[in-house]
Amino acid sequence: MAAKKNTTATIATVAAPAAGIAAAPATATGPQAAARPDGPAGAVWEAVTAHPGATIPVIANAAGVTRAAAKAELTALAASGRVVCTPGGRADNGRALPDTWAPAPDTSADTATTPATTPATEPATGKTETTAPQTPAMTSAVTAEAIQEAMRIMQQEADRRAAAEADLQKAMAEEEARRAKVLADLARARTAEDTRRALADLLAAVTTAYAAVVAGDEVATVAGLERIYTETNNVRRASRVGPVRTGTKGTGTGVGAVRADRAAPRPLRPEVTAHLRAHPGKEFTPGEIAKVLGRSPGAVANALETLAKNGEAVLTGERPARYTAPTTNTAPTTPAAGDGNAS
Repeated sequence: MAAKKNTTATIATVAAPAAGIAAAPATATGPQAAARPDGPAGAVWEAVTAHPGATIPVIANAAGVTRAAAKAELTALAASGRVVCTPGGRADNGRALPDTWAPAPDTSADTATTPATTPATEPATGKTETTAPQTPAMTSAVTAEAIQEAMRIMQQEADRRAAAEADLQKAMAEEEARRAKVLADLARARTAEDTRRALADLLAAVTTAYAAVVAGDEVATVAGLERIYTETNNVRRASRVGPVRTGTKGTGTGVGAVRADRAAPRPLRPEVTAHLRAHPGKEFTPGEIAKVLGRSPGAVANALETLAKNGEAVLTGERPARYTAPTTNTAPTTPAAGDGNAS
């Protein structure tokens, strides 16, 4: 009887620890079960757990702290093993992507569900063999192939831009050449038309002057010569040709050589006389006549003074000097010797 009681007590003593072991709750040891940090770290921790995989701006906004403070607290939490950072890497176009943050994986559940590994003891030697936990290898988000692909895309873009710029420059040069050619053609056509009109006017002036010479009309002859001079200048301007150089003297190139290939002087007094006779009864100053004839006022004044002495013009006023054509048909006086025909 006493032996039976002892056996029953032994069974109860052994069963009690087993029951205690079975009833004891499993204690979590992962980062998720750790106490909430104090201060800004607690707010950042709650923002990370509420937004796993978020960037620093999102976490800082959720925690109500600055980005710099959020980054500092996340770095501290990562050092304590409570959060992990995933590098953002680069996009296909080479643009850098932001890093993301998330709570560290909780391994307590795996420990509770996975049966404990009992060390294996070799029967012969009695040594215990312990299996080390396997840590997953960290893979880099930016690989050498990705960098090479980005560099290839950038090189292709640079080549495309260079080719496009060369094509644009070539097109612009061709357009400028085409415009220059069109402008040159228009200028030649304008010159030809203006020259043709000026020559036609000159031909009409020559015909009129010739008819006056044949008829013996001195006034019409002088007027015709004046018109010929004017139309000749118009032909030169229209054809873009400079004054005609005449003469063969002074062709030497040494020091003191005198050039004689100048345009022949144009008589001034016949033009002044023709102008006065074309406006009988009207008075003119030398400046007014010079403006009409396109000559120097001083030269016209000298010519009028000589014409007045010869009786071909009448001085009607002195200040300013004004002249008009003579009203009588008296023959002009003979000019003094050496006076010349041109002023």
